[in-house]
Amino acid sequence: MKDFNNKVAVVTGAGGGVGRSLCIALAQRGMHLALVDISADALVATAEACAGTGVRLSQHVTDISDKAQMAALPAAVTAEHQRVDLLVNNAGITYQKSFATHTIEDWERIVGINWWGVLYGCHYFLPLLKQSGDGHIVNMSSMAGMLGLPGQTSYCATKSAVRMLSEALWVELKKENVGVTTVHPGAVKTDMIQATLKQSDDVAAAQRNYRLAQKIGVTPEHVAERIITAIEKKSIRIRVGKDSILLDLLKRWFPVGIQKLMTKIA
Repeated sequence: MKDFNNKVAVVTGAGGGVGRSLCIALAQRGMHLALVDISADALVATAEACAGTGVRLSQHVTDISDKAQMAALPAAVTAEHQRVDLLVNNAGITYQKSFATHTIEDWERIVGINWWGVLYGCHYFLPLLKQSGDGHIVNMSSMAGMLGLPGQTSYCATKSAVRMLSEALWVELKKENVGVTTVHPGAVKTDMIQATLKQSDDVAAAQRNYRLAQKIGVTPEHVAERIITAIEKKSIRIRVGKDSILLDLLKRWFPVGIQKLMTKIA
């Protein structure tokens, strides 16, 4: 996709962080937006941030882990925009918890958002993306999708699943002229960790990770620009941040050794 002007993007998790920054960047390029988030107030804030760009905006309060809501979303979007050219499955959450302290309800919530939300988005919007003639899917994975991190079992499991789904889809949909990109950010200066702090069993570790991300992480705006470049190039995947690149290389070079190293910080 070389030209974003007058095309339509659906962005989940549009209420903040990378989602909001990406919406602003796309709106500045003339792309109309269907903003999707579970928080109505957050959607209003994003819409206000995109004001003045002249693009058409619609707001859709949606629980992406709910099959019925996601099944109804394409019709709601096309009622406002008539078409869909880009789907960005960005919404996600993480807990700082060991596997032993994860409840089944924890798993249901994280799998519902990080996995089913992505799967529902791909499934229900695919017909519209095929009709576009130049459609594209962006699925947000993580550097956590590359290796097993202590205290992040559910996050690693769901993000690695998103990676494999995306790579398989890239192959299947290439002949349909629908691009698929999986995004693997490292530390990003957002409040994602803070949003689920109460659900974490190691608050001190979560706070340390948050402070580290604020210190060494890339900005959401940087991630957004990298995503846009990846869409233009129809890249199969991108790694964002030096930490993401480093961990990917270490996992390739020392697939067992890097996991043994993780026991030192567990």
